Amino acid sequence: MKKKLFQNIIGYENTKKTLERLVDVLNHPEKYRDLGSNIPHGLLLYGPPGLGKTTISKELLKYVKRETFIIRKIKSDGNFIDYMNEIFEKAKKNQPSIILLDDIDKFSESNNHGNKEEFVAVQSFIDDIKYEDIFVIATANNRFLLPSSLLRSGRFDYQIELDYPDEDESKKLIQYYLKNKKIDDDVNIQNLSYILSCTSCADLEKVCNQAGIYAGYKNKDKIGNDELLQAALELSYDTTIEEQEKEDRYALNVAYHEAGHALIGEYLEPGSVTFITIMKTDGDKRGFTKYHNNEYYFDDIQFMKNRLMTVLGGKAATEIIYHTCDTGANSDLHRAYDLATRFVDNYCMLGFDSWIRNVEEQSEKVKQAKDEHINHIIQEYYNKAKEILIRNKDSLDQLAHQLKTKKILFYEEIQEILQDIRKDNINL
Repeated sequence: MKKKLFQNIIGYENTKKTLERLVDVLNHPEKYRDLGSNIPHGLLLYGPPGLGKTTISKELLKYVKRETFIIRKIKSDGNFIDYMNEIFEKAKKNQPSIILLDDIDKFSESNNHGNKEEFVAVQSFIDDIKYEDIFVIATANNRFLLPSSLLRSGRFDYQIELDYPDEDESKKLIQYYLKNKKIDDDVNIQNLSYILSCTSCADLEKVCNQAGIYAGYKNKDKIGNDELLQAALELSYDTTIEEQEKEDRYALNVAYHEAGHALIGEYLEPGSVTFITIMKTDGDKRGFTKYHNNEYYFDDIQFMKNRLMTVLGGKAATEIIYHTCDTGANSDLHRAYDLATRFVDNYCMLGFDSWIRNVEEQSEKVKQAKDEHINHIIQEYYNKAKEILIRNKDSLDQLAHQLKTKKILFYEEIQEILQDIRKDNINL
């Protein structure tokens, strides 16, 4: 049985399987050539900063039995191409070899997007080693800064996009970054993963380290849940628990707004809400409700209808309780209208009379029909959201008041409060 590689890399299971095959190809090229297969020339790993592109590349280099050369932008533009040429020449003399072009999208600072000298040079160097036993790895934060000619097959045969870790991967990463730290028994890693899902590996590590600094400043001998929660909220939402201690006369209004989102979300998709907070986040944003990532969100029309009702749930709850316009629902309304527009433009939910093939050629009649359909959808699903909330007002009240008191509620607490939610026969 083959030894499983990349055990130090958490998550990215499909990527690791691809890289394991690539390692075998590079270490045993003869068996693939005997089958008539060509040996690939290059690999591009791309995605936002902090996702471990360089770490994964270096891990791959450990397993490949080749002389390794690494190129980073450490010289000025005038000398960088000469520097790259030297490295490629050394790689030729030390075959079989492998070259890592780390942060290749930063190789050029030129504004000439169509013909950047450094990228033209890289392309030329790669073409020059086409028949040599040299493999090229490149990492990039922004793939679109690279010319399409450089990305074609024959230069980078493998192109793998790295994405942010999901909740399960975040949990495993947090456990990994905490394993050599002294942590208290009250640490709830699951709740932290709810807050920090879709956060880069680098930021997850930063949170775990910052929590230690907070604990040390308090002269504690272990990192507690409070320190980790403080670091997570500060990183993800630019807020801290301490900043929320002053009584906010609008706290209950905000709590009802967020409770409305959460109750509708749980009614339509049980178990979907991971945490709610009424702490002020991201500058002027007050409160936030977070949901499990739904990978089928844009593939299923019912999921999108559910999300539209959930988005409108905050405004609906506030107006049911206070009988006044919710002035904090502006961003929700923008999202709701974006969703309703998608229903009309992309899916023809209400017929073809408002579907737009060419925006520039649409008539005033089509524009009017489109606006009427969008407004109809918004009003219809807003009324459905209000109906759900009215029939579950006791649960809404309990959730809002608990949220006002605790400032933040996690999955288990939300489930306990909403366990008796009424599943009445509402036509959705």
